[in-house]
Amino acid sequence: MLTGSYFNTIDSKGRAFIPTKLRYGLSERVWLVKGIDPCLYVFTPEGWESYTRAYITGHSLDNPDARALKRFFLANSREIDVDAQGRINIPGDFLEYAGIDKDTVFVGMGDMAEIWSRTRYDEGMNPKKIDPSELLRAVAGAERGDA
Repeated sequence: MLTGSYFNTIDSKGRAFIPTKLRYGLSERVWLVKGIDPCLYVFTPEGWESYTRAYITGHSLDNPDARALKRFFLANSREIDVDAQGRINIPGDFLEYAGIDKDTVFVGMGDMAEIWSRTRYDEGMNPKKIDPSELLRAVAGAERGDA
């Protein structure tokens, strides 16, 4: 299970070291995906296949929202090699999407990891903006079907 948050930097060639504690849960190739939030997702090949099957490819193409969702995720995903030093090369359009220039945060998310711009991550996780107990109530209510 991938957990924790790790502060890192991107070098001038767009390479980032995957933190050692996250690297053990990943493989020699990973899927890099533009995320729902302005961040990047990092999946194992098996994790990406499972995610796409569960959330993306199983919807009818008759539904325009399903087509747009499928198009967004599949057009914005790339299989990336992890080099011998544990680095990945992040394409420029991915860095731009996530607002990453240099400082990053890698976040373990259980079966995947996220890569955030340090600035965006700090803004989003600001204790003045986020209340974990409120989030728990909201998620639990949504799963129960509360309005």
